[in-house]
Amino acid sequence: MVIGTQRSGTNILREILNTNEHIAMLGEVFTPSTAPAHWDNFCRTLSIESIHPTTFSKAESLLDQYFEFVEYRIRNHWEGNRKNHSHAIGVDIKYNQLSRTAPSKWSATHPFILSYLRSRGAILIHTTRNIIHCAISTLIASQRKFWHNYDGVLIDRAYEIDVGECLAHARSIVRDHDSFLRSAYGCRTVHCRYENLCDDLQRTDSANDILDGPGPLREIATAFNIPFSFRNDKRLRKAIDVPYSKLLSNYNALVRRLENSEFSALVPTLE
Repeated sequence: MVIGTQRSGTNILREILNTNEHIAMLGEVFTPSTAPAHWDNFCRTLSIESIHPTTFSKAESLLDQYFEFVEYRIRNHWEGNRKNHSHAIGVDIKYNQLSRTAPSKWSATHPFILSYLRSRGAILIHTTRNIIHCAISTLIASQRKFWHNYDGVLIDRAYEIDVGECLAHARSIVRDHDSFLRSAYGCRTVHCRYENLCDDLQRTDSANDILDGPGPLREIATAFNIPFSFRNDKRLRKAIDVPYSKLLSNYNALVRRLENSEFSALVPTLE
């Protein structure tokens, strides 16, 4: 299970992990999609009673059914039948989606799905990124209505963001991050920081293979007990490919607000 906030690098991580024959990872399965293996589409095949469990055991059974279905779809419907022997099967869930599967009588303060994953011995890959970069990227993506760059689209103009909204979003990421860490106690967790993943990508050779070395990909391979075999096929490009100082028309206003906030230490990272 890959868990993190939006714009924290989960998409590029999924692209890279899926180049390893031992791993098969689906995208944000709790986000609306026409893909059969996404949660909402799976639930449409069940009775109303089944998708609204009232007890812990019924909710566990529903998730067991769902992940069995995910495994079936991966092993039998992946393009070219390339993942029918995958050792690790996973999905991507965002912080704000963790409460989706709780039984109606769930009274605990932590998300039910984390209790479920802990009981099943799942490995969590927790993705993080520079918080201010996450917040800016989210606001810009919303303006551009452009989230994933598979076509090499370049940014050709500056954007203005609401500085107050940026700070508020950054603070919400901090709250969600801290809440996840408290709730994920006892779970087997691998930390994947976006900036460190980018360092891994710098070790891509002329054949697009990523060379082994210290970093999140090595830690993931070790946690799953699989060979280090990852590629950077470069299908996915960075959505923001210019410095924030050139991207934002109100960059100076943002810097002034950040300098007087709890995020002042991150100001130099915007250059």
